[in-house]
Amino acid sequence: MENKNQPKKKTQLSIIIRDPIEKFNRSGINCLKFEKKSSRSDQANLDRLYTAGRDSTIRVYSNLVPNTNDPSRYQADNVDQYYQMSLSHHTDWVNDIIVCKNSNRLFSASSDTTVKIWNTTKGSLLTTLRNHKDYVKCLAYAKDKQILASAGFDKNIYLCDVNKAVSISSTDLDTNTISDNKYSIYSLAINNQATVLASGSPENCIRLWDPRTNSKLMKLRGHGHNIRYIALNRDATQCLSASSDHTIRLWSLGQQRCISTIEIHTEGVWTLCVNEAFNKVYSGGKDCRIYATDLRNSDESVLVCEEPSPILSIDLGSEEESLWVSTTCSTFKNWNLKPNENLSWSHLKNSAKINDVNLKSFNENNVSQSGTSSMSSSFLMQNPINTNPLINIPGTSCIKHYHILNDKRYVITKDSDENVCVWDVLQARRLEFLGKENFENTIKLRQRFISVPNWFSVDLKLGVLTINFDESDWQSAWINFKDMDSNHVRQTQNIDLSDAKINYGHIFLESLFKTCPLLNPNQLQTCGNVIMNSQQTNSAPHSIISKDVERDQPGLLRFNIPDHTPIILSESGGRTLHRLEVKDLSKESEQQILSKVIPTWISEALSGKIAPKFNRINFVLNPFIQNQKVVNKERLSSIDLLQVKKLKEHVYSKILKLDQTSENNQNDSNNNNYKNSEPDESNVSNDSLQQANRKIELICSDQVLSDPEMNLRTIKHLIWKGTGDLTILYRQK
Repeated sequence: MENKNQPKKKTQLSIIIRDPIEKFNRSGINCLKFEKKSSRSDQANLDRLYTAGRDSTIRVYSNLVPNTNDPSRYQADNVDQYYQMSLSHHTDWVNDIIVCKNSNRLFSASSDTTVKIWNTTKGSLLTTLRNHKDYVKCLAYAKDKQILASAGFDKNIYLCDVNKAVSISSTDLDTNTISDNKYSIYSLAINNQATVLASGSPENCIRLWDPRTNSKLMKLRGHGHNIRYIALNRDATQCLSASSDHTIRLWSLGQQRCISTIEIHTEGVWTLCVNEAFNKVYSGGKDCRIYATDLRNSDESVLVCEEPSPILSIDLGSEEESLWVSTTCSTFKNWNLKPNENLSWSHLKNSAKINDVNLKSFNENNVSQSGTSSMSSSFLMQNPINTNPLINIPGTSCIKHYHILNDKRYVITKDSDENVCVWDVLQARRLEFLGKENFENTIKLRQRFISVPNWFSVDLKLGVLTINFDESDWQSAWINFKDMDSNHVRQTQNIDLSDAKINYGHIFLESLFKTCPLLNPNQLQTCGNVIMNSQQTNSAPHSIISKDVERDQPGLLRFNIPDHTPIILSESGGRTLHRLEVKDLSKESEQQILSKVIPTWISEALSGKIAPKFNRINFVLNPFIQNQKVVNKERLSSIDLLQVKKLKEHVYSKILKLDQTSENNQNDSNNNNYKNSEPDESNVSNDSLQQANRKIELICSDQVLSDPEMNLRTIKHLIWKGTGDLTILYRQK
């Protein structure tokens, strides 16, 4: 029974600023799988390659055939010749994928805590499994029984019937759970009959289970570090494992012991690829090298290739004549398994043997934590059999650095190619591509002398800008309209905005959800992102009505956010509740889901039930006396958007009483009244403002406040910069 007293988890809103179609991978590719067409005579179905990236996207490529006559075929300009589609419903790294060739299905595991099942023919999402409570790291599939196993950092292994999973609601799906694990699970394998399941973890041992009964079968001990990859042969009599302890081990399950240890890598082994006959393994990892090893004679290993970055995934290509390889960078390659034309396998093996004396010395200096040598006595290859790949599919750059400007609207970024760009959060788009400009200089040139509260945060985990909005601070950013860059704001209907006050958070929410009937039934709200002028600061906010160009009807002061922009609702802490795109907001099916997951702070803001509150600042306003310490500390309080010109007018008319109009009404006032009164923006004439600006001078931290549009918040955070109440001094010119 659910505990009603348990506090409800806060929900976070996020958007991803990206291009409409991203055909290239960003950052690392955690997994890739090659799918061969069913037969050579099958011309309709081409060979396919699937990549699972750290940018949350699964991409599908086809027609990847080596062509030595056209080396430019796979350059970025020709991407349309081999790019097919993208599967983009995950919201975090995609860690593992499995392609089920017979049923046109693909399974994916992600750090967003979900497992998804896709139709690879249509490129559509069939269902989402939400059993896990933490990152899902690995998958395994028993194709004869159509059982899918998944595991990750929540220490649980879930097994489900794939046919049932795609035919009924995921909430009604019964899953088999193996929960007797003490560590996060990094690797998983299951045989085709689903009689043996193996898992690897930082426990440094392999656990084997009978998935039919969830009973433990055995533990295999011998590795000295985390087990990153496991493979089982067809009849589940042998197991192959790769570990961060630099070794690969072949196990006999009948004997329950290690029968061979392969020590050819100098650093952790992260991935394996075993051929169908289970007699040859290809391995790669942190040392950036891929070796081919004959399991019938593990002393025979050959260095296939070297990559510039650590190896994350390997898969055999067509006819097992090549290897597809992905790394921690965005490029993936295809390597020929045949030696260079001038070499033979036998020549390579014989010529690559290391001198026994040198090898002995090497082994003595490179002993692993398990007490065994980190290099085999038959380490055969020093040079790779091929130095140039058959195919090189380029990736694209990922954002590495960002800086939010003082106006809390624009973000400056620098990517992995040293390119600098300018982004607009309110429009959710890139404004400028500046190329290889100096990052720090660009920030200095575009920085404005203004202080705006933080109302969003930035995450670069996916290699693109992810903008996060939390309930606690999304509505904190009030600014004066004059301080807002209005170049991209729709023209309002002859309304004076000179004293308008803008709330960034409300503008953004109204812009984002403007096409959602559930949250915006009349396409016009009363919650208001603009307060018209100073006379309305003590009343409910009012919206500026503007012309909606798209719908030819009244609309709010808002921006056009691109239709392809992903919207993500997640629990604070990262677990995704729902993902959709702006263009999907008008769909009835999406509105049904939104009605269950949309947080109240969004729905109430858009319905007008809550209005953002102004931030207030306490400050001290005293006369300037040369070379004398100010003793009088009467505190005043005002909204932080109070401008210097209004403060001057307050001094001019209320304190120094230079305004003749105010002097006629001073019979009921005294010196204490004006000191404790709050500066008022209402009923201030332009003539009074002009007179005050000419005759009154304000000083803070020995700096004259010469900009009449500057507000208290900017003064406090960029000029005062001290603790305690802000202190401002005044004097007559």
